[in-house]
Amino acid sequence: MSKNKQLIEKARRIGKANLAKYGGCAQATLLAVAETLNLEVCDSLFKGMIGLSSLSGGCGSICGGIAAIGLKYGVDQEKYEKMGPETEKIWGIVKLLREKFVEEYGGFLCSEVQTKLFGKSFDTYNPAEMKVFMETNPMEKCSSVTENAAGWTVEVILDV
Repeated sequence: MSKNKQLIEKARRIGKANLAKYGGCAQATLLAVAETLNLEVCDSLFKGMIGLSSLSGGCGSICGGIAAIGLKYGVDQEKYEKMGPETEKIWGIVKLLREKFVEEYGGFLCSEVQTKLFGKSFDTYNPAEMKVFMETNPMEKCSSVTENAAGWTVEVILDV
């Protein structure tokens, strides 16, 4: 198995395990990619990820992947304001990740991923729907999403 394939598989394993450990798909994916590629995740970034696990509307796993791409290739504010080739590179990598989500789940929003996994989406702000959602054992099914997202993120990063 090639070195890249080994890294992708490592990220997938960690991504799946991290969801049970952290409970948040954004953090689980970010930390899986970071551990696989030896990227440093500071507490501020980890804390900032909390609202991106389904609460933003976007799938938290893609949000975690995008954050990891930013850790790897991100630029400081001065370079970002100039909108140079570095930012275009990041946008291209993010687009590749997004395309993988669309192909597998029909979209990159949490509701689209839920519909693919559960046959319907849940309004997690509604206590009654959240209760029903939790009864579906979402960590089991959603761990496949963090697994895929971590692997895909490492793959698109390595393919650059």
